[in-house]
Amino acid sequence: MLPSNIHVATTILNAVACLIFSTLFIFLYAIETRSSTFSTWTESVVLGATPRMVSSIVETNSTLLHICDNGSNVSSRLAMPLISFSMNNVSLVGTVFTSASTVAIDSKILMGATLLISLLFHLWRIFIFMEVHDNPAVKDQLEPDFLRWIEYTLTSPLQIVVICGTVYTRNISDITQLAALQAALTLTGWTIEILISNLQIAKHYSDCNSRTHDFYQILQQLFIVFFSAVIFHIVIWANIITKYYSHEKRIQTCDFGFTELPAILGNIVVLQCILFSLFGLIPMLQVLYILYSKKQCNTFACAALAYGVLSVLSKGLLAIMFVKLITDDSCIYVNNNKVCLYT
Repeated sequence: MLPSNIHVATTILNAVACLIFSTLFIFLYAIETRSSTFSTWTESVVLGATPRMVSSIVETNSTLLHICDNGSNVSSRLAMPLISFSMNNVSLVGTVFTSASTVAIDSKILMGATLLISLLFHLWRIFIFMEVHDNPAVKDQLEPDFLRWIEYTLTSPLQIVVICGTVYTRNISDITQLAALQAALTLTGWTIEILISNLQIAKHYSDCNSRTHDFYQILQQLFIVFFSAVIFHIVIWANIITKYYSHEKRIQTCDFGFTELPAILGNIVVLQCILFSLFGLIPMLQVLYILYSKKQCNTFACAALAYGVLSVLSKGLLAIMFVKLITDDSCIYVNNNKVCLYT
């Protein structure tokens, strides 16, 4: 059975989460906002460019060079790449174009779905916690909770897509891959919790001076899975952060008519990166506690509470900042004309 203080804190968290998510969901659809839909594109490599196409590419690159020629590094300048190919001993040239995709993404719907899914899961948890203390479902909070990872697997990819929209990622392949990788990353959380549970059991049957072979084998498995999750996390956020700062760099080196992006865009990226990263800190603390604490305490109740707090913070803050983004804070002035991320 859950310790009384953890039980009370978890109950309060679930109630507060329901209040926050329901309020933000109603507010999101009650206020008047700009359109939150953005179009996407796909990349296409064109082979066998004709002399006329090559001439057009060179002319276009010359124009781009004058737009972005502020003493910047050549590698950072905008250009249509002229690619060389060789097929059956025949040399060909080509370039990369983007073509409009039929997929249009409405970030407002995705943000609303994130809030609604989380609201339903927290309502379910409140119902479970209202059961009597000896209910097996309540005792399950002392063990890995598979449904929590289902919730996060459903919601975190939607958050990633919303964040991608704020950094002007429009390639549908990039968006799909980042969202899918986030879902896969989240599901490793369930595997990690199972391994932590097995580690606790192995510790119970050993002592500090004599760890069993099973104990170290489980620890090795845990390290491999956790290291894989860290790599996934780095790949996702390196893509998002690189995309954002590449936009900032081009604004500084190119003559686009404005000198900076709205500050809220960078704030969203940095804040969400920190909160998503903190999810990985929780299993690390669990393992350290198991390794170095002499007590035989179960860590899953505290871990579930910590995960819940981070989930509410990441989704709640993203929703609040997204509302500001689709009202007026995404707009900049270019040559006295107002241009917005969402129009």
